[in-house]
Order: sequence, then structure tokens, then C-alpha cells
Amino acid sequence: MQNPQRDISLVLTTLTTSRNPADLRAAVNKFYTHDASLHHPFRIVEHGKNSRQKILAMYEWYRIISPDTTSNVNAVSYDRKSHVIFAEVTQHFHIRISPLKVAPSRYTIRIQLQERDKVFYIYSQEEFLHPMDWMNSVLPPLTPLVRFAL
Repeated sequence: MQNPQRDISLVLTTLTTSRNPADLRAAVNKFYTHDASLHHPFRIVEHGKNSRQKILAMYEWYRIISPDTTSNVNAVSYDRKSHVIFAEVTQHFHIRISPLKVAPSRYTIRIQLQERDKVFYIYSQEEFLHPMDWMNSVLPPLTPLVRFAL
């Protein structure tokens, strides 16, 4: 990314909504360092040799399970000094075989960037999700029960 503040919305949308495997592979290879990490509510990939390939596998699984995912980046905050981005994303994740109605889930994403030759790459990504939003992603009808429990 040349301009993280401007580019991150398109990057996040491409990663979560790509229907074509080649486009998804190109995006992961373009935007992540080879040793990047990703902490997601459903999967953790630690920093390591070729961890970017594990991140790609996670996004491919995501694409197969929910091919019609839609995402909207609602807000972005970028700290130029520490190269950290916070983004608020609303996602409609619908499991392929589920007859249930889709419900929106809101994520807060923290991204640590690394600069190499005046280009920024994702070095680590953490996704935070409220329990109700997590349930919206998995079993939306049970969300009221989670709300009641909280």
C-alpha cells in the first residue's frame, strides 16, 4: 500500500469478498509480509516462515464457507507514527448451506504495518468481535440468548 489510510478499505474488502481464488491469492501475496500473523475469532496464524500461506488458506476457507460475504469498512484510523490501523467493519457472513437469515456482524480490526521500500505491508492483523456479533456470524437466531446472558 502506498497510502494506508486511503488503501486499507479496498484491501479489507478484497480479502473478504473475493469470489475468484486467483484474485484472493494475488491480494494476500500483495498486501501481507511473508511472515505475517493473523488473529481471527475462528483461526490464529502466528508469525513464522511462510505464515502468509496459512493466512491465504484461512481466507480461502472463508470464501468457500461463505461465498456471498459482503463487507463495508465504516471507519479507519491510522497512526502514521506507529504504523497502526484500526478499522471498523460490518460484515454479512452467510454460511453456504444455512437456511438462516443473514445478520450483520461488526468487527474491529487492528493492523500493524511494516514499511519496505516506501510500500506498506500487513505484518499483523487482529480481529475483535463482540459475542453477539460472533453469534450473528454463526447462528443468528441465538443472538438474543447471548444478549440476555450478557
